[in-house]
Amino acid sequence: MDRYDDVERELGRVVDRLTSMPLAKAEAATADVEAAAELLVAHLREVDRDVPSDAAVPQLGPQGLGALIAVLGGDWLAGARATGDPDPEPVTAILVSLRRSLP
Repeated sequence: MDRYDDVERELGRVVDRLTSMPLAKAEAATADVEAAAELLVAHLREVDRDVPSDAAVPQLGPQGLGALIAVLGGDWLAGARATGDPDPEPVTAILVSLRRSLP
């Protein structure tokens, strides 16, 4: 078990929920997902210097929210595992909070 397993598990849970819920429920969750995505981008900048400081989260329809979180979370995991340095707890907390907020 590596120190990023909790992030990976929570990421999977959130993505599964977002990709399996009806579009109306996903649409209701859009604001929470976008807020979590902004936080993930901020954490991603810490592990990947190639992420521009002005990188913006794209505005997607409800059908793209799962993919958005999957990409951002996956990129953070890859960067964190490559550097081995960042604390996974803040990212885990973002994902847990998002999962709990989902309808």
